[in-house]
This record gives sequence, C-alpha cells and structure tokens, in this order.
Amino acid sequence: MSLRRRAVALAIAIPLLLIPLFACNQSDQKRQPQVPPPLRQGSPTDPVEKVNGRTITRAELDRAVKALMEKRLLRAPLSAAKLRELSGEALEQLVAAELLYQAAQGTVAATEGVERQVAQVISRDRARHLSDAAFYRSIEEAGLTLPQLEQLIRKELVIDTFIESRFGRRIQIDAAEAKSFFAANRDRFKTGCSARASQILVVAGSGEERDKERARERAEILLHRVREGESFSILAQSHSDCPSKARGGDLGFFNRGELDPRLEQAVFALKPGEISDLVQTSYGFHILKLTEKRAPRLENYQEAKPAVYACLKKEKMAPLVAAYVAELRGKARLEPAVRR
Repeated sequence: MSLRRRAVALAIAIPLLLIPLFACNQSDQKRQPQVPPPLRQGSPTDPVEKVNGRTITRAELDRAVKALMEKRLLRAPLSAAKLRELSGEALEQLVAAELLYQAAQGTVAATEGVERQVAQVISRDRARHLSDAAFYRSIEEAGLTLPQLEQLIRKELVIDTFIESRFGRRIQIDAAEAKSFFAANRDRFKTGCSARASQILVVAGSGEERDKERARERAEILLHRVREGESFSILAQSHSDCPSKARGGDLGFFNRGELDPRLEQAVFALKPGEISDLVQTSYGFHILKLTEKRAPRLENYQEAKPAVYACLKKEKMAPLVAAYVAELRGKARLEPAVRR
C-alpha cells in the first residue's frame, strides 16, 4: 500500500466499526481517492473540534472526508450539501476515534510495545521504497510529516488493540454461522483482477532536468534493445535500478490498487508477453513486461474463511463499540472550534 493510501485509510479505519454495514464487501474495487474541495478557506492546521482538550484539525477532517469518498466510490466535485453531509459524518467518526484513543491510553494492554510496532510498520514502508529520499517524498506527497504518519499508525494500533481486548474476546462465531454467512453472501468474496509483471527501472539520480534527460535516454536505449529481442530478464539484471533486478525484474503478482496508478494503467493494458512504452513516475523511467494476467473469480469457502470470520466478528462488535463510544461521549468535553 502506498503511503498516500495508508494516510487515507488510517484517517478513518477504526471509526468505520461504528457503521453497521461497514465493509464486509470484498468485491469493492480499490480506486484512487478523488480529492474534495476544501471545506472552507483556511489553513490545514485550523482547529475544527476539541475533544477533551485535544484538537482535531482541518487536515485530519479533509483526510477523513477523502476516506469516506473512496469507500463510497464518490467522485469530486461534490455538491455543497453532500460535502457538508460527509464532513459531518467524518467529524463524528474522528471524535469517536479520539475518544477511543484517549480511553485506550489508560490501559497497559493497548499501549505496551506500541512504539516497537510503529517502528516496524515504518521500517516496512521504508523498505518498499528505492531510497530514503523516495520514502520521504512519498510522505510529503501524502500530505504528512514523518511524526504525523507515526501518530496515525500509533493511533490505529492502540485503538485496534483496545477494541480487541475489551470487546473482541467476547465474540463467539461457530462454524455453521460462518458457512451460512458465506453462502448468503457468496458474491462478496472474490479475488480481484491480478497480474504478474517485470520491470526495468532507470532512476533519474538527483532529479534535476539534466539527470532526467540522461535517464530517459538510457531507458529509451534499453527499451529499444528489449524490442529488438534481447532478454528482458538479463537486461534487468544488468541495468535496472530496482531491487527486483536480482529476480530478473520480476515483481510477482499484484492486484489492482497496489501499484502506482501510472504503472497499473500500463500493466493492465498489456497482453502477456507485451512490453510497455516508457512510463515516468517520481522514481524514474519504467519499462514493463506483462507475464500473466488473472481475471477475478469467486473464492471457495476455505479461501474466504478468514475474511468471513473477520466480517462476522466486526459486525457483532459494532453495536458494542458504538454503545461504549456513546458512553464516552456523554462524559466528554466537546468544543466545536469553528463553524463548518
């Protein structure tokens, strides 16, 4: 998952438990979120609401609105009325998340070892990038700083652990119930369209125009050599700047929504064995070769079983969490900071 997608997902991942029909539909396709217009003129750091003294900012609310838009496959521009509706709903969920986070911070079970877990998540994200510079650039493109990303991850981990320890252990699901749910919701559990591809990547060094041109020229030469019949895997091993060079450029299988949108568009437009034109991203210039493409298919029960149990568990937890949040809200000090 890209950092931009992580930022959007983390913005509202836990509060979605409070929506009764929240996201057990495995058939929803992942799409790039459409950026809504600003809620009103102002700074991203402007306060929107205070929850027991802790401020929710406009930037947090904007990210939460984007998450709802992505979840519901809504496209910008939205009408003013729809935007107000989504903003109000997103704010309610952010308040709920903050109340849960504050409650969780008082429990050892939810907070013990969390800094180590945050570091592990950040380390995995960093490892997916070609360099530290690319990693920090992706954070910036997500509209975050590293401390903000760490706090989003920390919050998710703490709330998730707290909810599991307080409510999850009380949930019982028997095999007959799970099989019945699967049979009644058969079309929810399917694999998405996936592909296997290889790439040759030419990185543009410092990113200055002169270096970009040199990188483009080098990539064009490699593309010509591939199309003239030279081995893609051998050229990748010898000339690619991607860690996949050790595997002859093989990226393995991936689903829609897991790659940079420009790479995804190029890959899924190919037929097996075909070579793409040059594709430029913030990393450099890519040459892609499609190895195999798999169409969506319905999963069998064994394949879908973990998702079935997760859906049933979350559905059963939702009213428990909602009641607890209502209790916390009744005791909380909520201060709207600006008119929305």
